[in-house]
Amino acid sequence: MSGDSTRVCVSGMAALSWDLADEIAMYGRTGTDLIGLPALKVANHGIAGVADLLEEHAVRLGYLVHPLRAHPDDDKGWERQLAELADAVRHAHDLGAGTVYLTSGSSGHLGWERAADLFTERLAALVQFAGSLQVRLAVENTMSLRSDISFTHTAADAFALADRAGMGVCLDLYCCWQERGLGELISGRTPQIEIVQVSDFMLGTSSFPNRWVPGDADLPVESLLAQVLRAGYEGIVDAELIGPAIEEEGPESALRRSVSWMRAQIAAPTQNPRIPESHNPRTRVR
Repeated sequence: MSGDSTRVCVSGMAALSWDLADEIAMYGRTGTDLIGLPALKVANHGIAGVADLLEEHAVRLGYLVHPLRAHPDDDKGWERQLAELADAVRHAHDLGAGTVYLTSGSSGHLGWERAADLFTERLAALVQFAGSLQVRLAVENTMSLRSDISFTHTAADAFALADRAGMGVCLDLYCCWQERGLGELISGRTPQIEIVQVSDFMLGTSSFPNRWVPGDADLPVESLLAQVLRAGYEGIVDAELIGPAIEEEGPESALRRSVSWMRAQIAAPTQNPRIPESHNPRTRVR
């Protein structure tokens, strides 16, 4: 993918409760033409209807997301989830999206290695199926607070699980910004990264989910993204926003500002990181 604004993406997390027609119309106004959506929301709306909305508002679908939630002992739950994930792969293909990203599911009572082995076994056929449709599956690193949907809480673990399963990675910088050796890990791994997600965080916040527009809070998100870009990453850069700060401002305004921020970073990834004016505590949106 080229190094221009066509890489800039916004996530449907900011408007989960919106009617999909209103949501996609809003994305068409944010200044980006690339979006990511929850797979079940798309399925419930109907693929033909979603395709019409995308065309009407000149918006492309970059990815679908489907978190895995079944307990590792729940075979019927996993059977249902894998069927939903297979539908997501078909829908991504039909709508022109190249990626479906997912969470690893809970480890339950299992240790990491056994949970990873079981995940790999259960996903093996689906990885092959997705490959046959030229759709890439990617596993996301998540916060440890979300152990209900994931046992993969570091970038290193996401890459390790992806290696086992033959997948890509959705790298959420919000969840791994303090990880030791992150730069060295990413170096040489960029072809495996399908999506890089950005958002900000206010230190001292104890309620979740609670994300801010990149540059509005305390994370060194500019330097983190610049590090990934300098490593040679050329894929989707995605704003994943959710929480009270986004609701207070409004998703459209927050996403519009995020698009502007991401475009500026992609245009000059080798610049020395600078502290945006919005980092001034007196100007932060709380």
